[in-house]
Amino acid sequence: MHPPPLSKMAGKAFSLAALLFLMNTAHPALSFAAPAAKNQQPDFLTYDELKIISAKPQPGGSLEKKLNKLWVTPAINNDAFFSGAKPLKPSDPKLGPILRVTTWNIEKSLHIPEVIRVLTSKDAFSDMLDPERMNQGSRSLENLTRQKNRLAQSDIFVLQEMEIGIKRSHYLDAAAEMANALGMNYAYAPQYLEIDPVTLGLENIDLEEGGSDKEAMDYYQVDAAKYRGVFGCAVLSRYPIKYVEIRPLHIQPYNWYDGEKKKIGFMEKSRRFGTKTVFKNELTRELKVGGRGYFRVDLEVPDLPEKTLTIINVHLEIKCMPEGREEQMREILSYIRGINNPLIMLGDFNAAPTDISPTSAVRIVKRTLKNPTTWLGVGINYISPYGLAINTTRGASNITKNFNNPFAKNIDIVAPNPQYGMFDMIRNYRFKDGAGFDMRGDAERSINGKRKLLANSNQRGRKGFKTTFSVKRALGIVGKFRLDWLFVKQPVNQKLRERYVFAPHFGETLEELNTSLKRPLSDHHPSLIDLPFNEPLLSAEEE
Repeated sequence: MHPPPLSKMAGKAFSLAALLFLMNTAHPALSFAAPAAKNQQPDFLTYDELKIISAKPQPGGSLEKKLNKLWVTPAINNDAFFSGAKPLKPSDPKLGPILRVTTWNIEKSLHIPEVIRVLTSKDAFSDMLDPERMNQGSRSLENLTRQKNRLAQSDIFVLQEMEIGIKRSHYLDAAAEMANALGMNYAYAPQYLEIDPVTLGLENIDLEEGGSDKEAMDYYQVDAAKYRGVFGCAVLSRYPIKYVEIRPLHIQPYNWYDGEKKKIGFMEKSRRFGTKTVFKNELTRELKVGGRGYFRVDLEVPDLPEKTLTIINVHLEIKCMPEGREEQMREILSYIRGINNPLIMLGDFNAAPTDISPTSAVRIVKRTLKNPTTWLGVGINYISPYGLAINTTRGASNITKNFNNPFAKNIDIVAPNPQYGMFDMIRNYRFKDGAGFDMRGDAERSINGKRKLLANSNQRGRKGFKTTFSVKRALGIVGKFRLDWLFVKQPVNQKLRERYVFAPHFGETLEELNTSLKRPLSDHHPSLIDLPFNEPLLSAEEE
């Protein structure tokens, strides 16, 4: 969906754009065409309307029309461009001028002010560091400062879990807050509305023992004038935004209203208790309407031959089995097939081997009986006196094989990799022009000298890829996942494939930065890549 045309009141904006364009012609590399929209906002629902939807998610009439329009209407803001802001376009000694792109799930926008301080203030960053966590392994002040500087020099931020008007994030418009502080343009895609009666202040739950009446009152009191309840994704860019498209995906493996409204049983209560006790992560009911969406943002990047870069911001479903995410990815790939210009698909793929939707004894039994690996284990136990030891070793070996590596070999029944299907589909995907995604891994183009698959764009660890998400108290590798990924479209021409212009370099996950602060900025770590505008001063290596 193209943004709606501007009203006559926007004439001054176009005049300013034309003036800026003429001013920039003396520097061709910085010449920008006028973006499609200066400022566009969706018609958000009021608190009273959200209360109605909380009780009746399909209200009918004008309210349902307003709700359906929300899901296809992006927020677009090019104020930074019209104010004369320019990209930082940092330069790397080995790569020359680059475009730096960061993806980050920012955990319900809980710490947006702190994120801004880290990105904008050297003194604030120093004060936020935890001395006890520093100087452990690669957490030297020098390395943390290097990571912080790389992050702050990003010209594009691709963000998930960005909220508007929710109490837990202090009613901020998270995308607007960050964009204004960083001098960036932004686009925002609403995906869900938080309408849980507890979130709306309409229903109480038991607080922790020892809480005061005042704490309880503060917990449940909601400012109706500020509440908007919007949860979605954003793209912040120092380059102008010229086209935005959002649409709900047809594939929605989990219904966040019907699924969360069901009364939970003993098995789910036990799981939530264990998760909180062992991992210090709390699972609670999250009643929402909406769904995961397709979010495309086209940016004006004059240094590219096509002058256009397409960003596909991904946030796949977490409350489903991997097959559900695979179907969502297949749908997204069907939408981008005809895009010929440079493209980056990145974000939170929620690439976990498990399903965290509310469980039950019946569901566990059904899934266990349908799983052929279960019957393999039964057979081994039946024919061998050492069956228990064999099955235990086989299970542990498979977990280790698959850890943070969705490309690990998938051996049906014997040693399955439930994530393999989606990532193998991405690896073999081809656009209409014949191009695919850049899967290269070169020692001199990866952040830590790895030569393996996808190492240039996604940092590899000692085993698999580096963790981007961790529960609050992980037990070894248990509770750590690589959920966030970056994929860059590779040029179609075979000769160009041997080159590295606008190819991913030095992909890095900033785990050390995030976990060395007194309070982490998110439960996800930011990941970034550098894309050189010219051929890098590095010799080509074999893949």
